[in-house]
This record gives sequence, C-alpha cells and structure tokens, in this order.
Amino acid sequence: MIERVDGRKPLLHVEHLGIGRIGAGIANETGTGSDAGRKSEANGEIMRNGGHQPLLRDVSFSVYPGEIVALTGPSGCGKSLTAHAIAGMLEPGIAVTQGHIYYNGEDIVPFHERRWQRLRREDIALLIQQSLSGLNPIRTVRAQLTDTLRLHGRRHLPHEQKEPGHAGAHTAPSFAAPQQAVLQGALPWMRRMISRATELAGGRATQSQEAYLHALLRKVGFADPERILSSYPFELSGGMCQRVLLAAMLSSGPRLFIADEPTTALDVINRDKVLALLQQLREDFDLTILLISHDRQGIGRIADRVLEMRPEGRMHE
Repeated sequence: MIERVDGRKPLLHVEHLGIGRIGAGIANETGTGSDAGRKSEANGEIMRNGGHQPLLRDVSFSVYPGEIVALTGPSGCGKSLTAHAIAGMLEPGIAVTQGHIYYNGEDIVPFHERRWQRLRREDIALLIQQSLSGLNPIRTVRAQLTDTLRLHGRRHLPHEQKEPGHAGAHTAPSFAAPQQAVLQGALPWMRRMISRATELAGGRATQSQEAYLHALLRKVGFADPERILSSYPFELSGGMCQRVLLAAMLSSGPRLFIADEPTTALDVINRDKVLALLQQLREDFDLTILLISHDRQGIGRIADRVLEMRPEGRMHE
C-alpha cells in the first residue's frame, strides 16, 4: 500500500521487492538481453513461481519528491541490485521475482523495453560505477553532449540566465584542476589524428546549444567549460568524466536521479565536494535523489533519511 506523508504521494515506492538469479531454462523462456533481467506481463508468473536463487528479499521503502534518501549497507547486501531494478537495468539472468516498484503511482516492473527506454530518457537517470565506459574515447565532449541534446531535446536549465558570480546565481563546488602540463610525445599526434578522423561525424553545436552546454557544465562544477567541451575523454580524469556524464544525464531533465557509489575511491576532500554538488543539484534541478553508498557517515550529512539494507536486502530506517 502506498502511504502519503503530509499529504504527499511518494515519487518512488518499492514494495516487498524480491530479486533472484533465474535458471538457464527460465532465462531461455523469458528472452535475452535487457528483457531477461525483468519480468513482463507475459512471463511474470514464470519468474515468480519457477526455480531461482534469491539475491534480495522483501525490500520496501518510499522516496518522496525533493528528498535525498541514502541507501546504505555492507557490500553485497543488494544496494546496487535495487538501484538497477528501479531503472530497469538488471543483468540478463537476474529478475524481479516478487513485489512491485511504483514510480509516480504506476507499477513499472511489467514494463516492456520500449517503455523502459522512455522512462530512462525522460524521468529516471542512473549513474553507476561503470558509467565511464559510456563515453566514446574518440569523440570530443562537445560532440557527445550535442548528440545527447539532439536525442532527448533541450530541457530547461534552472537559473540558466544567471552566470556564475552574478547576484542570485548558484555556484557549484569548484573542481578546477591544476593547469596540466603541455602534452608531449604521442598524445598531440593522437589528438590530431582523432580529430581528422571524426570531423565529419557530426556533433556541431548551434549557438543556443553551445550556451546551454556551457551553463550545464558550470552547474556540475567546471570552471572552464570550453576546455572541457574541446577535450577528448582520454584527456580528462576519471572524476571529470563522471561529471561530464552527470551533465549529460541532467540535460534530459530527470525527476529521479540515482547515484550508485558516486564517491568510491575518492579522497575525503573530493568526496565531500561530490556530495555537496549533489545537494546543490537537488536544489537547482528540483531533483529527487536516491544515493547508494556504503559510506554511511559521509552521506548522512546530506541525506534527509538514511535507510540501512541488511544482508539479502531487509531494510531498517
């Protein structure tokens, strides 16, 4: 049952969710690829009643509009599985075996792939630890972000008319890196070759798109958007690439943003900057954020609520 709090309906409600590894025979019956990781209207009962190895049991929680809710717990307890199930991105051979996931009041577990794609394109964004592989190493950041704008359409950027430093403008935590030494050896040659090989691949931004991308990159903490837009991913650090992907996801205008271990492998200073950035983006973009992390102490400083997941998924708030 979906409960209202202070008259508000939850944006996300997970109810008695169970996830399991399904057998080869069942996997063959339920399809391949991304569809194998979810039950559909046609195969839901097969997955519920057939043989499977439980990975997650009886997970229930709600996230209300505008909240930052942290989901924490020991490694292997099922935090990332839960996040992937909410975004419809379970791996083949892993399926929802019981329960419901309600987004904006609608059970999204039975969705087919086309509806999942639309939901991820317009409403739910998932930033995962392996997201860096989503950047094409031989295309500039400008080309890739421009393609994203063309695919999803330009969404409204809150406060985009206000430049950093102007009265009333929100300033994201600065991640400006020290001036890098001039590339030597093979890298300049590599950059020229890649540029020539891809110059006909599109990715040219209009003037309005260019202004939008500059504002968007400032929002995620880049002090020099032009340098970032002109760079290739191999010229950026892992943390910088992560923020480029964050900008790409925000450009689609999601309502629910799920960040899976966004501070993993960061030192204390950069970890705090990332958490402060997420807090600021919640305000700037009117986001609802589900934050997955084993760092309970760190995320507890920005989260409205902290949910602790125990082994196999049982919850404690």
